[in-house]
Amino acid sequence: MENLKPCPFCGKTPKIEYWSSGGMMYMVKCNNPDCPVPVVSYPAGHNLSEVISEWNRRQ
Repeated sequence: MENLKPCPFCGKTPKIEYWSSGGMMYMVKCNNPDCPVPVVSYPAGHNLSEVISEWNRRQ
């Protein structure tokens, strides 16, 4: 599994949130409450590896 890259907007360390909703769901989001990243743009899905890859491709 890939390591998470820092947030492309503020440089802070992101975090992985997960919950059960018709199967496990994962979301990678910035851990900085003052980050200007729009919340709706956080990658989410059932496959953690794909969600991390999507986060790491952001610029």
